[in-house]
Amino acid sequence: MKFRTIFVLFNVVIVASFLFVFFMPFFLLGSQYSLAFWKGNWYLALFFIVLIAGLNAFFLTNRRVFLLVEREDWSALAAYLVDRIFRKGRYRASHIRLLVNAYLLQSDVEGIDRLETELAAKKPALLRKQAVLFGVTRLLRNRSAEAESFFAPYLDAKDVESREWLRFDYAFSLVLQKRIVDALPYLREGVVSKDAVLSLLSAYFLASLGAASVGPEERGELISLSDDTRTRLKKRFPGKHWAKEVERAKNEVHIVILAKIIDDAGAWLLSDAPSAAAGAEREPAPSV
Repeated sequence: MKFRTIFVLFNVVIVASFLFVFFMPFFLLGSQYSLAFWKGNWYLALFFIVLIAGLNAFFLTNRRVFLLVEREDWSALAAYLVDRIFRKGRYRASHIRLLVNAYLLQSDVEGIDRLETELAAKKPALLRKQAVLFGVTRLLRNRSAEAESFFAPYLDAKDVESREWLRFDYAFSLVLQKRIVDALPYLREGVVSKDAVLSLLSAYFLASLGAASVGPEERGELISLSDDTRTRLKKRFPGKHWAKEVERAKNEVHIVILAKIIDDAGAWLLSDAPSAAAGAEREPAPSV
């Protein structure tokens, strides 16, 4: 939907809601009592006015960003955000995410490196908060050891966005280095996640790579754990419902990077093959 259309519809809904609330005392109590009602509840009208003004100010302030995203003009979007971040020093988490996404869509990994260097020097807390975005770009470039080193300091950070995914991506960097046993604690943790895609990926790795890397006793435990997770998700997302869940999850770029592996795990979820046959032991690779 066009930005201008959304902007107009938004204002229509807000103003209509305000008028409904404003005139409701008149219809329910009559004109004599409605004036007295608003004299005693004037702050409600002030609240709506402030709400309308504030949200319109937000849309208008960011209209350039919205229009460029609408046009999918990633080069112009990146240039605009670089000016705001590097020259004007306006470090906002939403702009950081957008700029990384714009760089990825242009395959501009050098731009991502420059942005990371800038944040590390001037806004380390913001770099920590967006660590998943910067870490997965290393996975995208098949630099799994670098990804491991980057993720490690943030594993227990409380203010990291998508912290569960960061811990999974750390495990994935170990998997790519064929250090499956080191990754197992994080994969076990991932299967109980409320995020369905993360839970399935963890179960898929446990059933295939994990089960093939441990002794018979632990192998049975891992297969049982992955089977339970698979059964739970299969009941929750039957048939095409899983495809819809994956499409919803792919709104996040760090999940899109794992698209090939998510497809493999989805095929395993919907198949009737036992967990022990979840795939031959192989090294998965990130795919955009």
